[in-house]
Amino acid sequence: MSLKNILYTAWIKSFLGQLGNSSMIHYPCSLQGGGNKCIYIGNHTCINRYSILGCWNCYLSYDINGKPQTQHLNPMIIIGNHCNIGEYTHIAACNKVTIGDGLLTGRYVYIGDNAHGGLSWNEADIPPIMRELKSKGEVKIGNNVWIGDKVTILGGVTIGDNVIIAANSVVTKDVPSNSVVAGLPAKIVKALQSVPYSK
Repeated sequence: MSLKNILYTAWIKSFLGQLGNSSMIHYPCSLQGGGNKCIYIGNHTCINRYSILGCWNCYLSYDINGKPQTQHLNPMIIIGNHCNIGEYTHIAACNKVTIGDGLLTGRYVYIGDNAHGGLSWNEADIPPIMRELKSKGEVKIGNNVWIGDKVTILGGVTIGDNVIIAANSVVTKDVPSNSVVAGLPAKIVKALQSVPYSK
């Protein structure tokens, strides 16, 4: 635990809604979207360097007629206790992302409840970054979930407890507790098994 990260955590804490006891944010990380006070992080959680937390409460976009419009949103990011968020992870909310206790992620993970626009021809002439932010619903991640490197989790998805998500997977549908998923799109490849404990 370096002095630089201790000082950085103390500085960035003032921008958040909550940063729990003994939690650490490693230098550097990025806060985006203006909704920093809607980010709540529990106790004993580590956000590793180069991570991005984007909580979008206000977004300038353009309608199909090219007229600028300002979206006013009510986002929230909640991260539980004893989580370890890997380097270069990007968590983005214009709706709500809830993460339970004990999450472990690899690097380059994306968890987001939103997209730039939809799939209509009406939006095709608008550059993607200028399209309206749209959400298919909240992202909910249970307790003790393990997410491998370069996983993408999209809006409207609920992931149960004790789930393992293999590296490079794209999660587009709900995942039940105690399962292992892999692929693009991610599918269940096995269920966790009970192994007798021996001393």
